[in-house]
Amino acid sequence: MAEYKLPSIDEIILAISEEPLGMGEEAKVYKIHTNPNYTVRVSNDAPALNELSERIFTEKFTAQKDIFSGRNYAQPIAYMGLDSYDKHNAMVTINLYAPGVSMEIHKPGRKMPQTDEALMKTLAWSKAVVNMPDSAIDKLYDDLHFLSSREYSIDVGNGGLFTNTGNILYSGADKEFRIIDIQPFAREHVGINQNHTKGFNTPLYLTRGLIPGAYGYAGEHAKYPPLIEYRTEIIDKIIRGAQRNHLNDVGGYLRADMNGIAEYWEIQLTRLRIPEQYKEKFIKDICSVQQEHRYRLYRNHIPLVRVAGRSMNS
Repeated sequence: MAEYKLPSIDEIILAISEEPLGMGEEAKVYKIHTNPNYTVRVSNDAPALNELSERIFTEKFTAQKDIFSGRNYAQPIAYMGLDSYDKHNAMVTINLYAPGVSMEIHKPGRKMPQTDEALMKTLAWSKAVVNMPDSAIDKLYDDLHFLSSREYSIDVGNGGLFTNTGNILYSGADKEFRIIDIQPFAREHVGINQNHTKGFNTPLYLTRGLIPGAYGYAGEHAKYPPLIEYRTEIIDKIIRGAQRNHLNDVGGYLRADMNGIAEYWEIQLTRLRIPEQYKEKFIKDICSVQQEHRYRLYRNHIPLVRVAGRSMNS
């Protein structure tokens, strides 16, 4: 278990007085430039800077135990300002900094890019993913195996229909992907398998998470041949990664066996306009993956306290 030395209060205040590093549906994230291994995550429900700064000076941060054996999922390591109704929600958290940039084309709180601009960005990010080495894909699968063993999951949007590309970071410098904004397994939720063992940590959701523009611009970009070629290559890389790393889609949130999983893949590949000559083999290959439980299930952990807040669009 890793132990972390928290940034100073002055460093935290300085960070939140600057422009955010990123904005999400629930919170803003600020880089601590004087202590670059950390970020500050602030709820969209937090008060104005003056009041928030005063609270940070007077309230103490509570450290969280490391439940990920030193792995970096940009997870909280300390929190302040617990919600009076939900003891797992906080106003401010100190998080690990995960190097890399978001591949998300449309970010919450920002105007949707014009189709031409979005296509240019989508092409650039897609080419970058295609050129990532197999070792980057293998590390991503290892993180999925590990997250499931801790009963945590990659986060999704749109009611669980797609993985948010903003929650998978791309780093060209060290040739790695990183998962951020993880969620504890949901057990009591309409439509999910309550006995699941993987959450959203499956090839089906990982694939959508690595295809820039797959959700916001799927229709607009559907007929552009170079982009469809990139998407096809990305899906092929993900399926080969699933075969090498022995992770299949059965046992996640979806209530399905392999026959049901095949139907989900058929829908996904059709929506992404994958050419017909590849679809049958892709589905056959992904449905033939044999599961390997790489890490022992570890249930005796303390749930993370996270920042939660209102959607910026509400």
